Amino acid sequence: MKNRLKSSGVILLFFFIIQGCYKAPIEQPYRITELNNLILQANKAFERGQNERAKHLYTEALKKSRLIQDDNATVIILISLSRLYTSEDQIKEAKKFIDTAIELSRKASLPEDTIEELDFERARIGFIVNEDAEELLRKLIFSKFPIIRIKSLNLLARVKIKQNKNDEAEKLLNEAIEINQKISRIEAANSLRLLGIVYSDRDKKRAESYLLRALEIDRELAIPKKIALDMQTLAIFYEKIGDREKAKEYFMKAHEIWKGLNKDDVE
Repeated sequence: MKNRLKSSGVILLFFFIIQGCYKAPIEQPYRITELNNLILQANKAFERGQNERAKHLYTEALKKSRLIQDDNATVIILISLSRLYTSEDQIKEAKKFIDTAIELSRKASLPEDTIEELDFERARIGFIVNEDAEELLRKLIFSKFPIIRIKSLNLLARVKIKQNKNDEAEKLLNEAIEINQKISRIEAANSLRLLGIVYSDRDKKRAESYLLRALEIDRELAIPKKIALDMQTLAIFYEKIGDREKAKEYFMKAHEIWKGLNKDDVE
């Protein structure tokens, strides 16, 4: 009996020791959870083409990030807003968000990947408005963050295509594909689409293969804007090689998507 009591006492003591050592996981402050949820919802809305909802959610997230003085979250939100407004061809508004983010980045201590995302967005807007973005992209293609390298290689390839330097563009795109290895399927599709454009003047079969692979990925990801862009690129390619039926087919498909997204200017 004594042994049983003694044994029970040891078990009880062990239980209290364990209980004393156990600490419940630290809960994230509710304001941070709320902020992260808003950003996530905004990202999803933007991806679905629900731009007005995305704007509202990003704006609410921006207010909350300033309330808790989270500079990193603020810069990320400003970059996201810039991308959203760029997608609507409101470049002046997009640039304002980036200028605000740059100003904040000079005062705040930000993670290296956030600073490089900001630099990439600066380069992207520079490319759109025909400013020289090459120097900045040349730096970013050596980033230690693979996704930054991949995006920068793809954008630099676009610069080279614009300059009619397709050989250089091809090397950059092949490097992007080599690094990618399933890191970003969106960027993989971008690389393939650009390779299709590069090869459209030199190898029709190869060009078509690249363009169709890009479309296949974007269909699997179900991103309407990217699918429309692929359709449009294929239509231009088929028109270029004299296949009017396929050109018409893909133009009509692209038109249907742009119309559904209320993109009258592109339509």
